[in-house]
Amino acid sequence: MATRKREQNKLQKTAQTLLEKEGIDFQEWKKDILNKRKLAVMADEDKEWTERTIDEEALKLVMDKIDSVTPAYSSTQN
Repeated sequence: MATRKREQNKLQKTAQTLLEKEGIDFQEWKKDILNKRKLAVMADEDKEWTERTIDEEALKLVMDKIDSVTPAYSSTQN
């Protein structure tokens, strides 16, 4: 089965064009950005990412608990 290569979004294409004009390789720039972000996360310096991740996981937990205690809707209930 053939797989399609994922297309780069327009914002990334524009950033790549701008970086190329400055002589900066987009892939190297991207790798550097991701490495910096990962290091910040591991060092607990990226508070926004931490809060967003905890909020997402808390929402999943709450929804799972609600699903486990709420009976499934039955068409006979009216």
